[in-house]
Amino acid sequence: MFRYLLLLFFPTLVYTQTKFELVKKISSFKHPENVYIIDANKVLIADIGKTFKSTERDSDGVVYQCVMGNINAKNKLNKTFKLNAPKGMMVNGTTLFIADIDRIVIANVETGTKIDEIVFTDTTVSLNDIFLLDDNTLLVSVTNKHELFAVTLSSKEIINLSNSSVEGANGLCKNEKKIYVCGFASKEKKKGSLYEYDLESNKVSTIVRELGHLDGMKLYNNKLLVSDWGADYNHGKIWEIDLETKKPSIVLEDEMLKSPSGFDLLENTLIMPCLDSGNILVYKLK
Repeated sequence: MFRYLLLLFFPTLVYTQTKFELVKKISSFKHPENVYIIDANKVLIADIGKTFKSTERDSDGVVYQCVMGNINAKNKLNKTFKLNAPKGMMVNGTTLFIADIDRIVIANVETGTKIDEIVFTDTTVSLNDIFLLDDNTLLVSVTNKHELFAVTLSSKEIINLSNSSVEGANGLCKNEKKIYVCGFASKEKKKGSLYEYDLESNKVSTIVRELGHLDGMKLYNNKLLVSDWGADYNHGKIWEIDLETKKPSIVLEDEMLKSPSGFDLLENTLIMPCLDSGNILVYKLK
């Protein structure tokens, strides 16, 4: 009786955890690194090319255009221009921005033609993810420099925003006035952390320390979903981080997740590129 009285006065708090169901595996890619979903009929997948080398200027990088219901039927978007190792992508209207090692390639997503490019003077940078802050400003993460940059599109000015190191700066995700940044690994090769960049104060803070080898990140049901390559770089997982408590929990751990990279989702469908294995995994979220 006492137990039931307690339940009346202290109702059970239910934490709803995201659940994944694998519905499809596509194995026709080489080394897919990033997915960007415009809509169900236009899914972009960046593939760095034949070899697992994300900084080689070998001109064999591809951005494919697919439909969600048939990812295998892929069409090469960059037929008229070359890419080296495309990673993060962002679309604004008909304009596609592609992070390609040391430059941002700008193309028309409808015609597949190159419009322009913005080149970083430091050719040793390894650009990773990009995010459009407004119609004239891109935010770019640079993994090997552990930094964030703002790029003014009209003037091509590149501004270093880093006031503290963002170790292994990787995937980006925006929520109101905050930008969340994945860290792949620290300079000492330890696990990467999860960072919060405040747009108003221009300050970076660490919200989860040494979580894993973090890559892609998206907001889902007011929580962050983060892909992690895993301790051995080949046994991946997906974390879910509550933005209020900043507490992480593993929601998927699978040997098929070999180097899970920059994923995207539309409604309850998540498309995950696996850079090493070359697979594209499609999940339903429940």
